[in-house]
Amino acid sequence: MPTREVPSLRRRLRGFAPERLRARRLAVGLSGAEVARLVGVASSTYSQWERGQSHPRIDSLARCAEELGRPISDFVFVVEEEEYLGDLRTSRGLTQGALANEVGVSPQYIGALERGQSRLSDSTASKIAEVLQYPAPRVAAAYERVRSRPRGEPA
Repeated sequence: MPTREVPSLRRRLRGFAPERLRARRLAVGLSGAEVARLVGVASSTYSQWERGQSHPRIDSLARCAEELGRPISDFVFVVEEEEYLGDLRTSRGLTQGALANEVGVSPQYIGALERGQSRLSDSTASKIAEVLQYPAPRVAAAYERVRSRPRGEPA
């Protein structure tokens, strides 16, 4: 009987550059096991990140970037003209829940906005922009991009 591949339920981290993570780790003279210990993940998990076999959760990557003494943008990069709303949140190292808490909305609403499934009001765009420290027009443009992305392209 043929096996069926089970799709991942977690969103891939757009713009994640595992080679940059490895290069920075080597530059600061740490082993992968040591970075994993500092970040609080299994060494096999960290190794998979560096090899590009899996992507870290944003909160784990934020801790990793902090331990390596670099901003998260050193390890995740999407050009501004291609950014989706979720990419802006990621660039600041925030989970949907953390952003929702700061903005005063539910994590489900943030998720729906990031998938382009809910309407982004001007006031919510302004709050998101303030929390993420991006201009409101950049937040609005990222939202519009995710709303108009090609059919089948993940947000």
